[in-house]
Amino acid sequence: MRKPELPGRMSEWSVHLSGYDIGYDPRTAIKSQALADFMSDFSPTIQNLADEEILILKGNKEAEVWQMHIDGASNQWGAGVGLILRSPQGGLIAQAIRCEFKATNNEIEYEALILGMQLALELGVRNLQIFSGYLLIVNHVNNEFIARDSKMIAYLKIAKELK
Repeated sequence: MRKPELPGRMSEWSVHLSGYDIGYDPRTAIKSQALADFMSDFSPTIQNLADEEILILKGNKEAEVWQMHIDGASNQWGAGVGLILRSPQGGLIAQAIRCEFKATNNEIEYEALILGMQLALELGVRNLQIFSGYLLIVNHVNNEFIARDSKMIAYLKIAKELK
């Protein structure tokens, strides 16, 4: 706003656009905010309730279908993983993990997948549906894409062993 031509341009655009019903919302960092909301929503009390529900569930594990939603994010300040495991009865286990190593988004998405699958195995889950918005990882695991990078091949091998 220090250049004299900017206020003139802005007022010209303001007049021009005033005939339309346009609102301005500043752009926010969606993934960072989602992770912050995720962590604040799941306090230790809710986590303890979810853990107790898992201990209660000892029925027919073969017929139960669990669902897991995973996501990961990496940037210049670090990397993190978020996952939600939902029991057939609707109980939730939520995990938010900060990784203490530098990694690409592909590697962090695989870390989320592997950590989620390990959690499910520890709980004795036999039938698991996994949801991820990262199509590269989904297509690798479903054998629709071929992993060519050595790190991706190693991650894929671990994921298939856990599968």
